[in-house]
Amino acid sequence: MIGSGLEGVENIMCLVVLDWQPANNFTLRLVANRDEFLERPTAPMSWWPESTSSFGLLAGKDLRAGGTWLALDKRGRIALLTNIRRGYVGKSAARSRGELAIRFVESTMSAQEFLDSLQDSMADYGGFNMLVCDGRELSWFSNEHPSAHILPPGIHVLSNQALDTPWPKVIKARQQMSESLPRFESELGQLDILTDREVAPDEQLPETGVPLEWERILSAQTILTPTYATRSRCWLVADRSGVDVLEQQLDSAGEVAEDRRFTWSI
Repeated sequence: MIGSGLEGVENIMCLVVLDWQPANNFTLRLVANRDEFLERPTAPMSWWPESTSSFGLLAGKDLRAGGTWLALDKRGRIALLTNIRRGYVGKSAARSRGELAIRFVESTMSAQEFLDSLQDSMADYGGFNMLVCDGRELSWFSNEHPSAHILPPGIHVLSNQALDTPWPKVIKARQQMSESLPRFESELGQLDILTDREVAPDEQLPETGVPLEWERILSAQTILTPTYATRSRCWLVADRSGVDVLEQQLDSAGEVAEDRRFTWSI
């Protein structure tokens, strides 16, 4: 029986690998796994009818807190979140991190302007990493690194610590993306990226404030337990001409149960 130890872990994406090529038509290729408690109600990716933006809002929805983990609009603005476990597990937060992605995508702010707007409220949120793309730059920041870091070209991986922290599943993700780039667009959703279910050896595990049993479980790219698992995987290709998004809902065995695809021109 799996014990407790994930108090404070919200419905939020937990592993993202991307290839960013700003000199090549501002091309972004991305795969992201969303991990969450199975009992937490969520809605799959869709265009939100309640969005006030004239450019729409495409996102899944956390039906408990009302926010999201990955949001896009028809301009090609993109925002996504992962949580930070170290130092935040078990702590309550005044505000849901899931509102941040919506706020950025529906705005016209640059990454720096958006970050500046958060400075007085950063401590109100649980630990988070955030990646934002405004069509010109792709930036990362967190409430542990509260300044915008503009990403250089190449492959980057984000899990539950700082960008490119070399955890075992992060290292695997970088290799998977590198090997798959020549086939990424043509085999979208079919490649073995972030699908590994193997746990890391104990000597390679990080220490993030959860029990060792959970460090083992969370070291897999695709997580499978009776209570907490990888519930969806999102694939994305975006450039100056358009966006192609594929969201895959996963079943209890970690297999694809449903596909939802969204494509539009910019």
